[in-house]
Amino acid sequence: MGTASQRMAIRPGRVVAAVVVVVVTAFVAVAPGPVPGRVVPRVAAEGLGAGGEYHPLTPDRIYDSRADSPVNEPAPGPKPATPDQQTFDIDLLGQGGVPDDPAGVLAVVVNITVTEPTGAGWLNAYGAGSIDAGLASIVNFSANQTVPNLSIVRPGLVDGNLTIKLFSTNARGTAHVIVDVFGWFSTSAHPTSGARLVPISPGRLVDTREGTGALGARSSIPLTIRGATLKTGDVVPDSPDVVGVVLNLTGVNNLPTSTGTYLSVLPDQPVDNPSTSNVNLVRSQIKPNMVIVPVGEDGRVHVFNLAGATHIVVDVVGYLEANVDPTTTRGRVIPLTSPFRVFDTREAQFGSVPLGPAQNEEWSFSDFVGSVSIGGVPVGAQSAVIGNLTAAELKRQAPSVPASGFLTVYPADVTQPEVSNLNMVEGPPVPNMAILTYGSATSVRAYNLAGYLHYLFDASAVVLS
Repeated sequence: MGTASQRMAIRPGRVVAAVVVVVVTAFVAVAPGPVPGRVVPRVAAEGLGAGGEYHPLTPDRIYDSRADSPVNEPAPGPKPATPDQQTFDIDLLGQGGVPDDPAGVLAVVVNITVTEPTGAGWLNAYGAGSIDAGLASIVNFSANQTVPNLSIVRPGLVDGNLTIKLFSTNARGTAHVIVDVFGWFSTSAHPTSGARLVPISPGRLVDTREGTGALGARSSIPLTIRGATLKTGDVVPDSPDVVGVVLNLTGVNNLPTSTGTYLSVLPDQPVDNPSTSNVNLVRSQIKPNMVIVPVGEDGRVHVFNLAGATHIVVDVVGYLEANVDPTTTRGRVIPLTSPFRVFDTREAQFGSVPLGPAQNEEWSFSDFVGSVSIGGVPVGAQSAVIGNLTAAELKRQAPSVPASGFLTVYPADVTQPEVSNLNMVEGPPVPNMAILTYGSATSVRAYNLAGYLHYLFDASAVVLS
């Protein structure tokens, strides 16, 4: 185990003096320490092995609490979502292709969905028996909503399980929970190398509103990943070593023929309705979700739409590359023990000032990057931070005009790309996992299209350079 002292990211012209401590899990090999029963991390390159590398899986459902479709749930039924924040545990290791190996599995990538909640609230998840994440959240929901979000979670240190916490202001509230797995990160103890995460400046791959047409019911569209050229001019390498891709998938479900539906991203052409989902949509809704998915043998992925007519917008934010030099750190991922709130623009220490319409602001992560360490040893340069980006509150510009818009976060030293991280309207908070790729000065810029927006970021992992 190690610690990372972090000074919060700051807005230009504002100083944040508070220093906090977060805990990370060492992915490196360990050697006996001077105190019996303890170990100290060893960060020599030759000891890294498969540490922090990603192993993609064909998407699979590993938990479902609903009585008509239970998965790994001995007593199907809704779970309490109440003010006292009750928790329950689910199996994580040995599920959906994740090895049943506590020493070899560092973290797991899952899509967690809340459905049929009886009131508004939020969900958090963390390794059973580990430090509670406090204010951090993964999914925010309102009554009767179905809300998914991608997350990187750690297995419990004792039994490898995952603790799910549900909160609602309703004293008798309940909700169902669904968990789909997409891959996992290995420790240095795992014998097989995986893939490295290569974050890029986000770029748009496809927008079906621009000529290709909406996806019809039970139809899919292939997207070429290897060799793809994005609108920003960035290119995904045309190489068999590109084994996975990180996408921000937005469903635009506002056509006259639209209906409630879900979108699934798969490495191969689906034959039947997929058993997993990435974005769940009601009619007239525009909603994003991050996706990490393997690339098929033909270098493509497929986006499937269940019902009605739905447009999709796909932005590439990174890819997974195999066969990287094992003595290097580039692309290795270090997850935090539990999500940690880096900033919240509603808080006094950040000025309690929302981001205005058509405005952008810069956040510096230089102190954060410089302070991340394992056992007191800095992990070195980092290319990105991974976490949950949430639009907390959007207020209208004019009293009679409802507010709606999007938020884009991108490297501070590039031209603002035609992409989005979040699409939001007035109402409940909107979360989405994000990979914030740093600019040359270890900073990012955030752009808000319309309205007055408060937003926050909960970090869950860092990516090494």
